[in-house]
Amino acid sequence: MSAPYRKLFSPLTLGGCAVKNRIAFPAVVSLFADQHQITSRWIDYYAERAKGGAGMLITEGLSIHASSSPQPGVVALYDSRNDDWLRRAADAVEKHDCRFLGQLWHVGRQALWNPVSAPWGVSDQPDAHSWSVPHVMEKADIERLVEAYAQAALRLRRAGFSGVELHGAHGYLIGQFLSPWSNTRSDDYGGNVDGRTLFARQIIAAIRSLCGSQFIVGLKMPGDEGVAGGIDGEEAARLAARMVAECAPDYFAFSQGNFTASLENHVPDMHFTPAPFADLLRRLRGQLPGVAVMALGRVTDAAHAETLLNDGTGDLIGMARALIADAALPLKASRGDAESVRPCVFSNVCWGEIHAGKPLACMHNPELAQPGEALAGLPAASRAKRIAVIGAGVSGLQATWVLAARGHEVTLFGSAQVGGKARWEASLPGRAELAKIFTHQLQRVRHHGVLLRLGTRADVTSITALKPEHVVIATGADLRPPDNFRVDDGRVVSVRDLTTHLPASGLRGRHAVLFDQDQTQAVYAAADLLAQRFERLTVVTPRPQLGRPVPHVSLIGIHRRLHAAHADIIPFSVPLHWQEDKLTLRNVFNQATRIIEPVDLLAYATPRRARDDLAQPLRALGFKVHLIGDCFAPRNLLAAVHEAHALGLSL
Repeated sequence: MSAPYRKLFSPLTLGGCAVKNRIAFPAVVSLFADQHQITSRWIDYYAERAKGGAGMLITEGLSIHASSSPQPGVVALYDSRNDDWLRRAADAVEKHDCRFLGQLWHVGRQALWNPVSAPWGVSDQPDAHSWSVPHVMEKADIERLVEAYAQAALRLRRAGFSGVELHGAHGYLIGQFLSPWSNTRSDDYGGNVDGRTLFARQIIAAIRSLCGSQFIVGLKMPGDEGVAGGIDGEEAARLAARMVAECAPDYFAFSQGNFTASLENHVPDMHFTPAPFADLLRRLRGQLPGVAVMALGRVTDAAHAETLLNDGTGDLIGMARALIADAALPLKASRGDAESVRPCVFSNVCWGEIHAGKPLACMHNPELAQPGEALAGLPAASRAKRIAVIGAGVSGLQATWVLAARGHEVTLFGSAQVGGKARWEASLPGRAELAKIFTHQLQRVRHHGVLLRLGTRADVTSITALKPEHVVIATGADLRPPDNFRVDDGRVVSVRDLTTHLPASGLRGRHAVLFDQDQTQAVYAAADLLAQRFERLTVVTPRPQLGRPVPHVSLIGIHRRLHAAHADIIPFSVPLHWQEDKLTLRNVFNQATRIIEPVDLLAYATPRRARDDLAQPLRALGFKVHLIGDCFAPRNLLAAVHEAHALGLSL
């Protein structure tokens, strides 16, 4: 045990079950199932986190009834064809002395992807995200679902799971009953705290009756929904106390936000402080003596988790995104090797992938849910080769350390300041945590003994002198200026140049215009920078809306910040020309023009042009050349890291 993490690696008991440490992996939808059936990858996803040393894992939401099957990538727990898969999953996790809990899930009226075929709900209000209106559950429906929850728990117990977690947060069905904002019933299941907790109390009692006392039952519920008339900290305490008085769960996990604009609180990104709701969790824990509380929400690393345990924020710590980034975080921390942990940067790319209906992916962890992810390491190369890598951005750094870790002799050419585009983005407001990616990569590069030629510009002569068998080019891409605009007068600047141009020029002014053809979080961080230096900000885009590829939970924050800055947003438009301080825009549909004035600066984020000038001359000399990242095709950080990793494994 590493002394700095004494509390984190101490055991506790939940529901009569011993949990070896305080690190829990909370439920994170993976969409690794196929047509509602468990797959080998689904099992590997959890097994690797058990191998990595977590004390407890909670599955993603498992549908407990046919009225809640929101997406084919979600497991149908009510389908007996999953029984053998459940046993295999339980064995794969529990054999590592890791408690495995299944999260019992009914979405109710809520539609994360699309409206379910026949949504059931507590009342007739529409879902705040999709506006789908549910069938209002009658008493017979409620009784049917209480039984479905209990039978689902029994199925998991028989499969070898240690317990279940009831998902009552974020506005899903149990939470819809609990919340005065969504529950307008006038029968026994509505009204006061007694009525609104009845459904949850009946479920817990039914599970206890079927599964006994040596079986963990947790409840995930709102600590603060973030909406007027909803559950706040005081109401959460009243609801939890009512349940404790009659049929206490073994732990509470208080999560924030629902599917309104408060959903950004559900997975706080890097714009939030670490553990932004810790004060609320400490207050709630203090009002629930004798019942464990799981603290979760942007817990950054083992040291942070230890602090939250010591200051009374929780009894165990949920570390979802951190354990997605590195499944072996617990083992590495316990062995005193926290430096090698692949850090999470809380970009919410993982959430964005599943919200788009795709399987879970991590920007920084290309090995997610693969066998051996946690501890196996990289396969040794069949023969060591001499390899030159040109470019020290995230793609070049990733390829470099993977190649070196496999035994190749690697020389890295690049800027003295590594990181490339990610370094620029990390200098923008709210994006500093991105620096953890290239800082970690550089640490791996140094650890594996790469010959560094940083600050040395690679050319045909220097590469020829090295005599490499392979040359990997990762030199990125450049933004192209918008049509009809000169970029040599200091008033038309790419967003990439803002961080150097604004301080150097001392430019502040009345009005900045941002032309957005990129739609990424980096561009809107540049907008935040402009809003700090100019009295007025206008964002112009040819799209109908902003942030199309941005995860919804982070896009909420982007809009919140833009509106707080009173930014004007002009869709369907492109800049046409600029005369004196008058900027003319053209509508892309009807070609109508409009003038905005006075304008002091036009910043542009436009489609990029690959910077691959060295490729052809090196190929002409007979070198085996590989392009990766933006110099192959300009894309995002996830593509850059994953593509580089794949190349590193292929040579």
